[in-house]
Amino acid sequence: MESKRQFLTPRKRENDSSDVGSSKKMTPVSGSRSGSQSGSRRIYMLKILLPNGLTVMIKLLEGTELVTVKELANRVKTLLEKKISNPKKSINWDADLYFLDDFDRVYRDSIKLSRLELNKPHNFRLHDGSEPETIYENMWDLTPDTELLMELPEEYTFETALADLIDNSLQAVWTNDESERKLIRVEVSNDKISIFDTGPGMESIEKWGKMGASLHRALKTHAIGGKPPYLKPAFGMFGYGGFVASMHLGRETEVTSKTMKCKKVYMLRFKRAALVNGSDSKKNWTTYGGLRNPTEEELELSPAGSFTRVEIFEPKMRRIDIRRLQCKLKDIYFPYIQCDDLSKKGRTTRPIEFQINGEDLAEISGGEVAYTNLNSCNGPEFVLQLRFQLNHEKASTTNSPGARDEANARLRCVYLPVKEGKESIATLLESLKEDGYDCKEEFESFTHVSCRRLGRLLPDARWTWLPFMDLRHKKGDKAQVLKRSCMRVKCFIETDAGFSPTPSKTDFAHQSPFTSALKNLGSKQHSEKGVEIDIRKDGRPLTLTQLDKQYQQWLVEMHEKYDEDIDCGADEPVFILNPSNKRKLHVSNDVVRVHKVLRRKDKAWKSGMKIKILKGACAGFHNNNVYATLEYFLLEGFQGDTGGDAWIICRTIDIPEEDGCLLQSINEIPKIDLRKSVSIPINVIDSEKCVAVDDSEWSKHIKKQQQKFPSLIEILDSKQCRELGIKASLPHDAEVYAGDYSPCEIVAVVRPGNYKPGTASKRLDQKFVMKDEFEMTLTITFFGTKKSNDGINIYSGRVKPSSKGDFQGLYVFQPKWKAHPLFHKAGNYTFTFFIRDSSCEKCVVKVEVKPLDVQRWGLSKTVSNLNLTVGCSCDSISVSMFDKFENQLPFLKVPELLIEIKYSNETKFQVNTCNPAKSLDKWALIIQGLLIESSSLDNIRPTYDATMMLCQPDGTHLLDFPIKVFPGPVKSFRVQENFEKQLIPGQVIKEFTLELLDAYGNHVQEDEKVELSLNGFDWLGGSISSKVDTFGYIHLGGLIRVTAGYGRNVSLSICSNGERISKEWQIERRFLRSVSTIPESCFVGSQLENMKFEVVNMEGEVDVNFHDEDTIGQSHTLVIKSEFMDIDESVKYAFRQGRCAVRAIPVPFEEGEYSFVVAHSHYPELQLTVKVLVEQPQDMEPLNIVNLSTNEDIFPLRITDNTPIDYRSAQHYTPEINTSPLLNTCYSNVVETESCTQFQKDLENEIVEFAFSIRKHEENIELLNCQLREIESQLSQLEVCRDQTRSIHTYGSPTKNEIEARIESKTDTAAAFVLKLLKQLSSEFRRGVMGNIIGVVALLGTTPTFELSRIFAEYLGDQILGVVCKSYQDVSLLETYEANGQLNRTHALHMLARELGQSINGRYLVLCIEDIRACTVDKDLQGKLLLPDPTFPDGSTPQGFVGYAVNLIDIDVDHLNTKTDAGCGLRETLFYRLFGETQVYKTREHMKNAIPCIKDGAVSLDGGILRGNGVTSIGCLEPDIIFPVVPARNRVPSQRDMAVMRRHKELMLKRKETMDELIEKKKSLESEQKKLAKKRDKFVKYFARNQSVAASSQVSPMICLEAKPFATQGSYVQTQRL
Repeated sequence: MESKRQFLTPRKRENDSSDVGSSKKMTPVSGSRSGSQSGSRRIYMLKILLPNGLTVMIKLLEGTELVTVKELANRVKTLLEKKISNPKKSINWDADLYFLDDFDRVYRDSIKLSRLELNKPHNFRLHDGSEPETIYENMWDLTPDTELLMELPEEYTFETALADLIDNSLQAVWTNDESERKLIRVEVSNDKISIFDTGPGMESIEKWGKMGASLHRALKTHAIGGKPPYLKPAFGMFGYGGFVASMHLGRETEVTSKTMKCKKVYMLRFKRAALVNGSDSKKNWTTYGGLRNPTEEELELSPAGSFTRVEIFEPKMRRIDIRRLQCKLKDIYFPYIQCDDLSKKGRTTRPIEFQINGEDLAEISGGEVAYTNLNSCNGPEFVLQLRFQLNHEKASTTNSPGARDEANARLRCVYLPVKEGKESIATLLESLKEDGYDCKEEFESFTHVSCRRLGRLLPDARWTWLPFMDLRHKKGDKAQVLKRSCMRVKCFIETDAGFSPTPSKTDFAHQSPFTSALKNLGSKQHSEKGVEIDIRKDGRPLTLTQLDKQYQQWLVEMHEKYDEDIDCGADEPVFILNPSNKRKLHVSNDVVRVHKVLRRKDKAWKSGMKIKILKGACAGFHNNNVYATLEYFLLEGFQGDTGGDAWIICRTIDIPEEDGCLLQSINEIPKIDLRKSVSIPINVIDSEKCVAVDDSEWSKHIKKQQQKFPSLIEILDSKQCRELGIKASLPHDAEVYAGDYSPCEIVAVVRPGNYKPGTASKRLDQKFVMKDEFEMTLTITFFGTKKSNDGINIYSGRVKPSSKGDFQGLYVFQPKWKAHPLFHKAGNYTFTFFIRDSSCEKCVVKVEVKPLDVQRWGLSKTVSNLNLTVGCSCDSISVSMFDKFENQLPFLKVPELLIEIKYSNETKFQVNTCNPAKSLDKWALIIQGLLIESSSLDNIRPTYDATMMLCQPDGTHLLDFPIKVFPGPVKSFRVQENFEKQLIPGQVIKEFTLELLDAYGNHVQEDEKVELSLNGFDWLGGSISSKVDTFGYIHLGGLIRVTAGYGRNVSLSICSNGERISKEWQIERRFLRSVSTIPESCFVGSQLENMKFEVVNMEGEVDVNFHDEDTIGQSHTLVIKSEFMDIDESVKYAFRQGRCAVRAIPVPFEEGEYSFVVAHSHYPELQLTVKVLVEQPQDMEPLNIVNLSTNEDIFPLRITDNTPIDYRSAQHYTPEINTSPLLNTCYSNVVETESCTQFQKDLENEIVEFAFSIRKHEENIELLNCQLREIESQLSQLEVCRDQTRSIHTYGSPTKNEIEARIESKTDTAAAFVLKLLKQLSSEFRRGVMGNIIGVVALLGTTPTFELSRIFAEYLGDQILGVVCKSYQDVSLLETYEANGQLNRTHALHMLARELGQSINGRYLVLCIEDIRACTVDKDLQGKLLLPDPTFPDGSTPQGFVGYAVNLIDIDVDHLNTKTDAGCGLRETLFYRLFGETQVYKTREHMKNAIPCIKDGAVSLDGGILRGNGVTSIGCLEPDIIFPVVPARNRVPSQRDMAVMRRHKELMLKRKETMDELIEKKKSLESEQKKLAKKRDKFVKYFARNQSVAASSQVSPMICLEAKPFATQGSYVQTQRL
């Protein structure tokens, strides 16, 4: 086959190569072209290899069971003739044609298509009897997905490209059974590269060369999880690894593959240049292919008969280092070559047989992994198992598309100890360099972390540290041990497929959150957000703190067991046991050997040797070389122990010998004291950063050092500063005045030890000024002018030396005081210059600053509010004198002062009372005994702002400052002028203003609280105390009622600040007098008629205010009282315009003096006593009367001739005989009895009038009842119409009538009884007694849907049966209680329930809408409350929000006009009280998500209930009492509906008017009946008493009159004279 190899070029494939349809690009997932070219069609794809070397594709639709050989050959012939007119070789179509498949099965008659797999190409070779070809044109389609070209790796190395090809082989052989050989064989030469594997082979070889055709993407998810080291080689992710790698490695590639079932070996061949030139996205890549039989070598290498070989010709890289390549590949695939984790017994296994140029990689001893294992200790490894979980809501970065949200990793840390004084890592690096590795790492720059993915090394994923491993900056105990030990750790990280690689598979994908989380493991500052990490060690979870702790413990353990230092002490050691200063010595062992001689690097180091420690040798030696003297050497542990460290104790050149390390014996116990010496690690000798110095260099450095020693600090004077160009320095004099001297810069220099102050103190000389980089500190302390031992540190600064021109070593300070410029504040200033940690003497300079002359006067202390009160001595005021820099000056004597108070309107007045005096320290003038007297504070209300001015007697102004002058306490008060006119008993004083004043006539301060005490008044407000308003008034209008009577005294007292002030007034007197003439005498049993009385004032004028008006609460009536006879005192006579008329006052039946009292019903002081003489009249006869009314209740007693008369009965009581001379004359002569007859006629006429009036009222009432019944009938008919309208689209939903029936069935509830009671009671009784009971909650609202009705009923619970009243006073209609608090079941609702045969059990809810605080938010046009929608913090409304429950319930139409006195309807009162701001959501899930927005509670339409504040209702309930369902009608109401609504409204209004009129008529009827009863009794009594007198006189007292009937409607009234 090799001899026949041809260099073939791929051709552009024709657009149509089948008889089904045009070809389309193959998708990577399908692995064939059928998925995309056929769309949703399912077809059979037959690739026909022709005898002339051509290839055609025949596609047959699904459903074709079989195709004959002849028919298939004809199709091939027809398609071939269309494509190629002149083929190179002809086909004998007339021959005995037959087809062969890949298994050499012969098809001569037909091919059964149902046995073939749909949408997958199947190879058939056509035979016509001629010699078959081995190479076929356009056999393989390599057209890539153009989108994948964007993902091609940017960089490819030789090892990376070769590893990509080996990855394909590894993935193939990994699927072999354990009994099958797993071999990967690589041959590399200058002419060819060959990769052979014993995998299962490829059924469609074109997938290998087709980018995007990888079938291993789906295996990635199966490669997540499992056990480390995660040997699941699902490397293929992008589908171009083998193809691109082969093009990178060489110019031409040939791929051959054979499956176990197939007898032929298929071949694919392509050239790199040809494919690149034809890589336009509009073209199709096709190339040649072929078939052959397997060779003996191939069958020998793969006994199972399946294999794949990739051969790359003309490789680009020549002269390959095979040894280096073998080591590199062994590092990359080490777990697949040899692994200790797969065997249950812990044995090393060889999963894959790797051969490179005939050598087994398992037998190669090189490579980083092998060297690491060789040089690591045998101690336990530090192993962590990590699980990463991605939380998308918190993640700052996102995973790549298709990536899983889970990843796993194992960290395996091995320890490479120091052996015989040499680091194992250094030995490892040397070995790698010997093997040809291009290794640039050193011990300090060693990469401690290497990463693998699915067992394959990622060469570029090499990290220096993981955060928890880096302990180089560790502090505290064992810090030095940990700093060194952490450098000896190598960490291998093994990950699964959850970690995404780069396209070249050399590193982790940098954008992956799992990559970031892994790299930052252990970091608390840079942890990846959104990635949750589960850290476990030995199966137990670890926190980051526990991870750090256990890792450090492992390091210490490894160091103590496996680190080996050479015992190089050359003298006898001194053993120090349990040194107390381990931290200073940097040792951790309890045993320390102290040597004076040490051998290191084949050199002896002795105590006392002079050394130079080079810059950067170790911590603390970063900036300069340091000269020091060796003192001791410390070795940890006993001789021969492992894990001990060595330290050098030395004394730097600037430390004297007496301050060096001290080794001494105390009580025969050796002790070591480091003192000012330092301890440095022994490795400074190993790193050659510690060198010995000779005596000459040491002496030279000593001499140079002495010149640098500072001696003293001097301040440059003004002359020297001027020479340097500095404007100002510290003053020469020790005393200066404020502001005369203000240095901008203070310059100090450091003098060396050879400087003498007397020689060069007045001139500048650079040799006497040190240039060293000292840090000089200046502190300035200020002591005020007042005596005080405590100074204030006003400045502290530290500077380094600077230069001016060529002069160096100047320490220039620019001190600033935040409060004041320097030397502006009077006092003592102390300047202290010093250098820390130096023997240089401090420099102290003192300057005293004195104040200037007086610039102004001012308050000694800043007072925010200086408040004064008139008439009260104020607190002391302290003033001081200041210069222009605000320095305080002392008072040498007390000055004469003039104090004035100035108001805003230029008003001034002088304060004469004050007593100034000096303070004890003379720094302030104290003004005491200040008294202000003023009556003009009202001019500065309400702020009371004023200015106090201090002047000298000559008028010189000294000081003014703002003050507040407040009025004093209440001393008096005034009322308005018309107050006394309002003192009318029983009347509320509408205008009543108190004007409160202090002792000087100023209105008192606003908000001052006073207590009121009333006498003769009644307080109508809440608290009896009041506050003063802005103008000094208290307004009591409408809060006080006069309770004292006329002529009485009333008083008002005010109590403020413990002082009481009172005022008294007298109510104007009134008199009751009689206008009618009172006779001196009258008959017994008669009456005083037409008596008139009036109320007059002191001037005798009638007081027209005495007018009875019950409607406005003014009751002025007259009552009559008497001790001589029984007069009904409940009878009251109304005053009209100050006058009252009494029609008749009865006179007793006994003779003698008769007196009675006429008095005002409310004001008993208005009374009049009337006295008359009672005498006997003449005899009279009784009168028989007939019943004057059809109503027997008016006259129940009929008097006839045969009726016995009881003259002692009250109904028949008449005056005695001879009661009056007038009557005596009347009965003696019929002609002279006219006055008696007139009296009788008057009584008869009045009775008849009352009877007619009663009959008329009865007829009107009957008429109104008829009208009311007619209205009720029409309303019932309209209700039926309305119910029919409402019931549209409400089938199955309860109506209002149904809910009423359900409520009435609950016979033990108050709601059921209230409903029955409201139906059974008459309209007037229901309106009167029960009128303020509105109804039951369930019937006051409706809902548009059954779901809302049900969930609202569940939410309310028993509240839905609550009784609704107008106000709390109406509750007495429902229940009353006994004095002991027990329920009175014989009264109110319980009594009526018992009469109806029912009882009310338990408690029930009553809601009073007048007492409910109404919701104050605005409403829309439909009366819904404009409540804001709930929102999340980002401003969005929760999903599924339907609305608020209070708006989703509709008010029942019969109660739309039910409102409180304030005009509030049921929605904002009753239903807002029941539901509040309860929200309604569609589902429970919506409600759950909106919990942060829920305030009062929420419900969902599917039955969820939240009651707010952590309370929820669970379970299930189907309430039987719900709200009536009246769905919202979407259509416009019809004209009939509108007419029904209008008529219903008219009838409701008419019913209300009729019921009002009916009640008034019944009240009038009752009043007329009472009046008639009184007249009847009077008539019967009078004539019954005089019947005997009339019989004895034989004079008929009755004049027979003709009966005069009075026609009425259906009845008549007749009077008859007997």
